[in-house]
Amino acid sequence: MFPTRRSLRLFIVSPRAFFAERPPEETAAVAIGAVVLFSVCLTLSIALLGSFFASGIDSTVTIDNPDRPPAEICEAHSSDSDSVFADQCAGPETVDRDAGELVSESVGDYLWVGVVAPFVLWFFGGLSLYIAGRLAGGSPSFVGALSLAGWAAIPEFFRLAVGLIGLRLVLQDISVDSIEQLEPVVTEAMAPLDPILLVASLLTAIWQWHILSGGLSVEGDIPWSRAAVAVAVPLGLVTLVGI
Repeated sequence: MFPTRRSLRLFIVSPRAFFAERPPEETAAVAIGAVVLFSVCLTLSIALLGSFFASGIDSTVTIDNPDRPPAEICEAHSSDSDSVFADQCAGPETVDRDAGELVSESVGDYLWVGVVAPFVLWFFGGLSLYIAGRLAGGSPSFVGALSLAGWAAIPEFFRLAVGLIGLRLVLQDISVDSIEQLEPVVTEAMAPLDPILLVASLLTAIWQWHILSGGLSVEGDIPWSRAAVAVAVPLGLVTLVGI
């Protein structure tokens, strides 16, 4: 199903009309594709965030040498030249590392979030819509509810883009003198971005509510007003937790 100008306009302006022509259950494959694409983009964005830190933080910090055994072991084997620890303990106790690279490596540990989180949220989002629709007196199918949750991933691209652009702008020319300063300095640098991210999150939630209200009204065969309330409760809770 290739989007046309009319279908895109309906999706943005009147989701209820959009899903009336394309029942959610019949567009499940497209919705799942949106979740997969968002997962890929989120994973790449996390990797890109690491490169932002690596290029933006231009400082060297001193850390404990990770290749040197703990001090207690080196003290116990300091006079034993035949010990397997002898050569390792001969190394320096501390080494200088690029602060940006350190943070970038730490960010890389969270790449799994981009792979897993979108699918977990998609499943529980679909489950929440299914339950909300049933409690509102509707008759949504579980597949249809999952499909709607997948369509709700589209507004997340807007929030992701705003976050990436904002982080690229604020994470430039950061200077730190020690590893202990990294967190407070980065937090301070990101502080001006907080209001922008808050607005982006609220706009994303409003757009998702707009899409899901129209979709659940069609899928559950209930009035739009009832669907809007049913969607607002779980979506509002998730939004409050997120911000």
